[in-house]
Amino acid sequence: MNHILVIGSLNADLETDVDRFPQPGETLLGGPLHVSCGGKGNNQAVAAAKLGAKVTMLGALGQDNFGDMLFKNLQAHHINTDHVLIRKNKPSATALITRSQNENHIIVTDGANNTITPQDIIHATSLIEKNDIILLQQEIPLDAQIKAIEIAHNLNKIIVLNPAPMRPLPKEVTDKISYLLPNEHEIIALGNDKFNTPEDIIMNSSPPIIMTWGSKGVLFKNKNQQLEHLPAYSVKVVDSTGAGDTFCGAFCCFLHLGVEGAIKKALQASALSVTRSGAQGGMPTLQELESSDLF
Repeated sequence: MNHILVIGSLNADLETDVDRFPQPGETLLGGPLHVSCGGKGNNQAVAAAKLGAKVTMLGALGQDNFGDMLFKNLQAHHINTDHVLIRKNKPSATALITRSQNENHIIVTDGANNTITPQDIIHATSLIEKNDIILLQQEIPLDAQIKAIEIAHNLNKIIVLNPAPMRPLPKEVTDKISYLLPNEHEIIALGNDKFNTPEDIIMNSSPPIIMTWGSKGVLFKNKNQQLEHLPAYSVKVVDSTGAGDTFCGAFCCFLHLGVEGAIKKALQASALSVTRSGAQGGMPTLQELESSDLF
C-alpha cells in the first residue's frame, strides 16, 4: 500500500441549518450547531487512511480546543501527526457553514493554515523523501505549495494536486506535477484562449488531468490517448459533502493499481461516501469498499 504525505489544511467545521439565509443586519434563529473536523487536507488524509494507506499529515494547528480536536481526530484515524505544526500565536482554522434549501454559505478563517512557509517545507525534505506520493490542495500559502512541488519533483516523487480553491501556478511548477484532480468548475481556469473546454484542456494538458464531474463521474485521457468518460455509480445520495475529497484520497491510495484502476476504485469510494451523512463519517473503510454489493 502507498505511503502518502498530505500537505494541506486542517479546519474545524461549524455547521448549522436555517430556514432561509438572513438579510444584511438581520438576526435569525438557526438549528443545532454541529462541530466536526474538516479542511481539504484533513479530509483527503482521512479518506486515504481509512482505505488502508500509510498517511502522514503536514499541516498547522493553533494551540486551542479546535486544534486539540483536529489533532486527536488524525490520531484516531492512525495518521502520523509527528509533523503537524502547533502555532501558539494563531488560532486553528475554521469554516463557518450555514445551510438552507440545499444551498450553503461558507466563510473560512484560515488561521494556522496560513502560517505554513517554504522553510517549513524545506525542513520536511527528509519526510518527503520517505513517502511515495505527495498530495496537495490549495488551502495553504502558494509559496509553500510551490516549494513542496519543487522538492518532491527533485526527489522523483509522485505529486498529486487537487487545485481547490483554484489559484494559478506558474507553468514551470505545474509541469512538475504528476496528476491534477480538478472538478468541472476548477478545470476551466487551467485552460487558455486556444483550449477552453474541459475536453480540450484534458486532451492537451501536461500533466495529466483527471476531472471529477459530480454525479456524472470522471473525465480523463486514457492510456490510448483517447478521451474517456467513466460514469459515477448509481447510489441513493444522502450527503454529497466530502465526495471530492474521498475521490482524491482514494485515487492516491490505489495508484499502485495504475491510473485507470485508481480512478475506478476512487469512483467506488466516493459513491459509497455519499450514501451516509458527514464528510469524514461517510468515507468508507477498505473492508466496506471490498464488501459492498453496490459494484
